[in-house]
Amino acid sequence: MGLLSETQIRAAKPGPKEYLLNDGDNLYLRVRATGKAWIYRYMRHGKPVKLGMGPYPGVTLAQARIKANEANSLRANGQDPKDVRDREEELARTARLQTFELMARAWHKSASKDRHWSDAYSHRIIRHLELHVFPWVGDKPIDAILPTEIVSCLHRPKDRGNLETAQRIREVIQHIYQYAVDLGTLEPAKNFVNRYTGGLPSPRGRHYAAITDPAQLGQLMRDIRNYHGNFITCCALRLAPMLFQRPGQIRFADWEDINLEVELWRCPPEKMKMREWQKRDSRTPAHIVPLPRQALEILEELHSLTGPTGPVFRSMSRRSETSRYISENTINVALRTMGYDTKEQITGHGFRATARTMIREHLGWDPDVIERHLAHTSDEELGSSYDRAEFIAQRKTMVQQWANFLDELEAGKLPQPESKVLQFIRERPKSKLRFGT
Repeated sequence: MGLLSETQIRAAKPGPKEYLLNDGDNLYLRVRATGKAWIYRYMRHGKPVKLGMGPYPGVTLAQARIKANEANSLRANGQDPKDVRDREEELARTARLQTFELMARAWHKSASKDRHWSDAYSHRIIRHLELHVFPWVGDKPIDAILPTEIVSCLHRPKDRGNLETAQRIREVIQHIYQYAVDLGTLEPAKNFVNRYTGGLPSPRGRHYAAITDPAQLGQLMRDIRNYHGNFITCCALRLAPMLFQRPGQIRFADWEDINLEVELWRCPPEKMKMREWQKRDSRTPAHIVPLPRQALEILEELHSLTGPTGPVFRSMSRRSETSRYISENTINVALRTMGYDTKEQITGHGFRATARTMIREHLGWDPDVIERHLAHTSDEELGSSYDRAEFIAQRKTMVQQWANFLDELEAGKLPQPESKVLQFIRERPKSKLRFGT
């Protein structure tokens, strides 16, 4: 070792290509137009390996020789210098994540990317931690946090009546602790968080409020017809029970997605309720909604006000790009204005349950056709991938019958309890045949 001198190093000038000056014992000075740096070169498994030793003059010749000597000693003892450095860097990286908050934010960043979370969902997750966990255990090393401290973080929102929030926080903390174990920062034996932590009871499921009585639905339709609110709100309110799509789909409908001539509304995946990766998958089909005659009449009247492009249900009071659609609460506010309790009687989302129940009970349609119109798919991924039937023709007939049925209820014409349809449903033999192909 010691083939180079400080004078030679300072005098070395960059050429058209980078080149190396050998100092001996695997240490080289790499000279580039962008600067000079120390390189340790050796063979591993028959292939050359270059290990950076730092830039010159930040790392002096004497310091570089010490580093090279240490690398030579490692190799003499059967260790690979690159593997040793990688382990040291990993330990240093995990050491920087020792506190719960730093570990949680690292997990959140990784999970947001890997799971393709929406911005709103990602923000909600980190906000729960900022409000309910970080103030109490955020600055503590993750392996020093006591189980009682995590339990206290879960019980605070639970005791305020936010049981579902506590459940979500516990699930997030489970992921954070497992992430720490995977990184090697936390010993598996110290991962005490599981689905029983905190002894939280399972939250009781609550269905959206919906009307399934024909007489009550008829009264609602008359109240909607007589509602004297904003014209755009009135149109959205009249279409909601008729089309029974999710409130978000109706709210974000654009004229570019509606073809009045072919009487179809095409809902792109990005406006549907589905996993984020499905929305981004080019193979995910749009949801097609046939439009009955009554819906076409409403849309044609609305077209002159908000068309021909952009939001169908445009906000008339706000003009920013993110708020140019009606509010997510518009339909529910209108229902409350009419005197309906949106928690106990009917809500915008509840029109879906109303239609599903009454179309099946009073019009006798096959559940497969109704479910496809609701954009419900199988929980089994392969099943939903291969079952591509859209039942367009059947659904077109179904929604027209449903719109006519709503008109009859509005006019006070109620279905007979012992109608032929009900008799047919009870008496027809079970069959595996399905609508469509």
